[in-house]
Amino acid sequence: MAEPKGYDELITEEQVEHIMSEEGGAVVLDFWSQTCGPCLAMADDFAHVSQQFEEGEVRFCKVDVTEYGNLAVPFKVQSVPTILFVNNGKILDAVVGKLSAEQLGAKAEWLLGKSQRKGLLSKIFG
Repeated sequence: MAEPKGYDELITEEQVEHIMSEEGGAVVLDFWSQTCGPCLAMADDFAHVSQQFEEGEVRFCKVDVTEYGNLAVPFKVQSVPTILFVNNGKILDAVVGKLSAEQLGAKAEWLLGKSQRKGLLSKIFG
């Protein structure tokens, strides 16, 4: 039996709109392509890191721009992989290029910390 992926594949505008809403939570969003060597090299690390977080902490999502390029247009994605770190609809950081499992995990932990800030401090420090 195959292990669960730990991430969601986004294929509709509604799915993207949800994660980009004020209720979207913390999301690591990977724009990738089936023909991209670095994307394919990062795929196992992305899946592995996504499984390290509890449901409701950080959501991991992928958009295959080969199949669903229209979903990348609003983000002005020009190169893949492009990984966005989103909290409640706000893009807090973006990385273009392959990340190692360690780098991706550290960025996801950073995003989790940002998502857990409440009150005035969250408004001041994002």
